Amino acid sequence: MSVILEESIRAWMAGSQTLRERITEQGTERFLAVLGSTEPPDRARVDRASASARDEVFAALTADAVLDSLPTAPTDAGAREALRSRWLSLSPAWSLPLPVSGPSLSAQRLAIAAAIGSLLGMMLLGGLLNLTLGIRGVGMLIGGPAGAALAMYAVGRLTESKALRRTLKTLLGVAWTADLLGAASLGLGALWGRLAGVGLLRRILVYAGAVSLLAFTRGGAQYDIRAYRRSVRDLIRQWVEVSSVLLGCLSAGPVTSHAEAALDAGLARAIQDLHRSEAASLPAAAEALLLEARRMGLEGISAPPRFAESGRAERPRLRWSPELEERYRPFGLIEDGDTVIVEDEPVIQNGRILEKGHVRKQR
Repeated sequence: MSVILEESIRAWMAGSQTLRERITEQGTERFLAVLGSTEPPDRARVDRASASARDEVFAALTADAVLDSLPTAPTDAGAREALRSRWLSLSPAWSLPLPVSGPSLSAQRLAIAAAIGSLLGMMLLGGLLNLTLGIRGVGMLIGGPAGAALAMYAVGRLTESKALRRTLKTLLGVAWTADLLGAASLGLGALWGRLAGVGLLRRILVYAGAVSLLAFTRGGAQYDIRAYRRSVRDLIRQWVEVSSVLLGCLSAGPVTSHAEAALDAGLARAIQDLHRSEAASLPAAAEALLLEARRMGLEGISAPPRFAESGRAERPRLRWSPELEERYRPFGLIEDGDTVIVEDEPVIQNGRILEKGHVRKQR
């Protein structure tokens, strides 16, 4: 029997390869759409994007058409919902990593560096070859691209290397301090005389150029969006593959439809009376249904119903802890200590949890 089951799941996986690739792409696109900006995201943004992509993948992978194509397809809508519930409770958790970011320059600054380097390269190499060989045009032709490449490499190295920037700052500080100490020892009148000197003016221009270069190469944190997209797509593909195998295995097991479960006679009568009630008698019929539920041992319904309250009751909030996983199913990624909002209370009968409730993280 296990061999037959393995072969049927393998055949279904082979036949649904295109479907899984499409679902992977849908989840990746949803993740990047929620992620939004190209700036390096924080943990909260990645978690929101992961939860949204997870919902997209789970909805596509448990569509009715997909479930009907399983080796052992559910027989009715109730069996489909039971299969979805079992699969969702056993699916692996999603935890997409943050992108690896580093300092880099914008495209505008790189273009400016390339333009300046090209001009300097043409001027220097063109002038040098003109003085030595008398071929200015060849020197400018070679110096343009060579100067642009050298300038882009230089500003890139200065942006990425902390040691190089620290060394340049240290040399600049030492030279500037030496000039200030020399000017203070000579007096203000001598300082005015030294400012007229060519040597000091050149040093001031060098200082200004070095400071401008440091400011120009101070790049912001960036990350490679294409590389991050590939890594996210690979992780989502792995989850889709594992979830598909899990779905095929669960479909081969017995899935009891909720519609086939035996219903208590008193509860069934109360449900029918509620359905046949007039608008004016709805509160009384609902109260009768709640009495039957309490008789059967359902917990959490002893308080007055929400429809009987004058104002809208606020949904309860809890502090998430591992103990709550026995009673609630989290929607999205929730960590210990997070404040959660109770969307649905658990269904408990005589101390036994029939169905977990749902909570979501308070944003």
